[in-house]
Amino acid sequence: MKNSSRWAAVIPAVALLALGLAGPVSAAESAPGGMHRFVVTIGKVDPSVSTNWNRLGMYSFSSTTNEVTESHWHWTQRERVARSYTGVRAANCGARNCNVQTGNGFQSASAPERLHGTYTVSGSVLRITWDSKVWEEWGVTMVAGGKLAKLTLIANSFGATHGFGYGSDAAWTTRASMSQIASADWTSLIHTYYVWKTDANRVPYVDHGTGGAFWYRHYTVCTGSTCAAGRTEKAQYYLSLPNPTAKDRRTTLWHWFTANADNRGEYCYTGNSHVKPLLQIIDSDGVFHGWVGVETSINQAVPSQGAAADDIGILVIADV
Repeated sequence: MKNSSRWAAVIPAVALLALGLAGPVSAAESAPGGMHRFVVTIGKVDPSVSTNWNRLGMYSFSSTTNEVTESHWHWTQRERVARSYTGVRAANCGARNCNVQTGNGFQSASAPERLHGTYTVSGSVLRITWDSKVWEEWGVTMVAGGKLAKLTLIANSFGATHGFGYGSDAAWTTRASMSQIASADWTSLIHTYYVWKTDANRVPYVDHGTGGAFWYRHYTVCTGSTCAAGRTEKAQYYLSLPNPTAKDRRTTLWHWFTANADNRGEYCYTGNSHVKPLLQIIDSDGVFHGWVGVETSINQAVPSQGAAADDIGILVIADV
């Protein structure tokens, strides 16, 4: 049964405070917002170029050494990669019974790329300097009754245009189940996104939206409980683990127009579907608040169009 705006994850949740705590963190805190594990989406979404990229990662902060370690997945318009299959099949859950697709490599056993660096927190500003000497700065505020620290990108030295993150002290293995996700109050999950696209004349632009709930909200858990899915008159929607045995914060969102598959004589679409790798936002009480994610829909269907048929960017689907 749906709750109003919060859903317990794997561990039992302690009731949240009635009023959320907002505003800058204290300069005395040695970790950003006093939190040590953050899910982060960051990328370059610039309509003037066709070399945009995004990164979806997990940041771990040590308040004793002021070190930060990070593991992530990375996608770029410079690499013409195909979508990957998760190995999770959507059976008996409303949508077509398909092997769910995701962004290239997101089905891997773990994040393939690593960073290490040091950090400082000054007032409400977090600064990370990676070992390569590139740096990023984030504004930090407290949300969810002080159970989450929220990051908003301020500046960086490597060309990112947008970035968001959320951190808590929940373990990396703490996650919401598919049944909890399917029964969530989706009307409270606000969808914010910056996605590079082209119009009918192949002119690039940034598709940006904020303030509205995600447009599809009615999911049924599939057989095996590794995915949830549903359909509208025009489209098929899937939320899935990145692979059948994943135990971390990953979820993948996959959706496509049914007519596009039918026009190719396909039951499950193999063209330019929308693939959106996600990482769950879990607060320090183990409560699920949505996702940070990326869209990494690199053109694989019409080679002659190259990057002009890409959709690439970053997104947040969250209630905080």
